Amino acid sequence: MYTVAVISGDGIGPEITDAALTVLRATGVELDFVFADAGAAAVDRWDEPVPDQTLEILREADAILKAPLLAPKGTGRITKQRHGRDVVYPSVNNALRRELELFVNVRPVRAYPGVPARAPQIDVVIMREVTEGLYSGIEHTIGDSAAVAVKVVTAGACERLARYAFAWARSKSRRRVTLGHKANVLNLSDGLMLSTTAAVAQANPDIEFGDMMVDAVGLCLAKSPELLDVIILDNQYGDILSDVCGGLAGGIGLAPGANIGERHAMFEAAHGAAPDIAGTGTANPVALILSAGMLLDHLGETAAAKAVEQAVGDVLAVEDTRTPDLGGSADTATVGKAVAARVAELMGRG
Repeated sequence: MYTVAVISGDGIGPEITDAALTVLRATGVELDFVFADAGAAAVDRWDEPVPDQTLEILREADAILKAPLLAPKGTGRITKQRHGRDVVYPSVNNALRRELELFVNVRPVRAYPGVPARAPQIDVVIMREVTEGLYSGIEHTIGDSAAVAVKVVTAGACERLARYAFAWARSKSRRRVTLGHKANVLNLSDGLMLSTTAAVAQANPDIEFGDMMVDAVGLCLAKSPELLDVIILDNQYGDILSDVCGGLAGGIGLAPGANIGERHAMFEAAHGAAPDIAGTGTANPVALILSAGMLLDHLGETAAAKAVEQAVGDVLAVEDTRTPDLGGSADTATVGKAVAARVAELMGRG
C-alpha cells in the first residue's frame, strides 16, 4: 500500500484529477489517496496558499499528485516564515517545489499516432532545474521606474541536475543529452552551468553530449526535433520550452511532468489551471494521467506505468475519445474512463 497525497488544484484541476484517479484505481495498485489543500482551496480553509498542514501531509506521502494551481500575474508571491526569517517564493508552485526540496522537473513530450501534431516525430525529455535561476524570487525595485531580478546559478545545483539527467538518460536508453544556455551573453551565470555540465558529461562518456544556445534549441525543436533527446535547461528556459514542446506534439494537454528530490516526488501536468474552461467538461486530462503514470514508475510499479502509457496512446488513436483541443468531441470524464478501461484490460482486470 502506497500513500499518495493529492492536491486537486484550481480551475480545471478537480476535473482532471478525478480522471487521473479513475485511471490509477484501474491499475489495481494499492494506493491510499490523502487529499491536501493548496492554492485557492487552502486560502479558503487556512487563509494561506501553502499552509504548513499541507506540507506535513506531502512530506509523509510516498508520492504526490498535484493538479494545476493558479499563478496570478504580478501578485502571486508567497512568503513563509522559516528559521526566524521571511522566505519569499514567486508562486505557489515554486513554493511547493522548494519547500519539498525538489530539484529537477522532468517533462517528457512526444507526439501520438493519430493526434494532429506540428512535429509528429518529436520525442524529447526536458530536465528543468527548479531551485534557482530567475525564478528564485529575488527582485527589487529602483524608485518607481525600474525593477531588478537576480538570476542565481550555483555549481552545486548545476552538477546535481546534470548527474540526474545523465543517469536518467542511461536508465531509459536515451542516446543524447543537450544543454541549452546563453553563455555567449550571460558569461558568468550560464557559463557556470555550461562548464559544470560539461564536466559531468566527461564522467559519462557512454552518453553523447552537446550544448546549444537556447534560442537554437527552440529553432531545432521547430525544424528538426528528432535531433534532440534529453534537454537540460535552467528554470526559466525549461518552463518556456516545455510548453513549446507540448504545442509541437499537438497540445500542452499532452505534456506531463515529475518534480524529483532526494526524499520527495511530486507529479503534475505542465499546463496551467485554465479557469476560463473550468466546469465545461472540455479540459484534456491526458497530461495529468500521464503524470500519474510517471508516479507509478517512481513507486516501482513498472507494469502499471507502462499500461497507463500504452492506454493513453490507444485511446488517443481514436478521434471519438479525444477532447476538443485535440480535434475530438469527448469530455474530460469520458477520456478518463476510456483510458481506465483500457488500463484494466492491459493489467488483466478488464
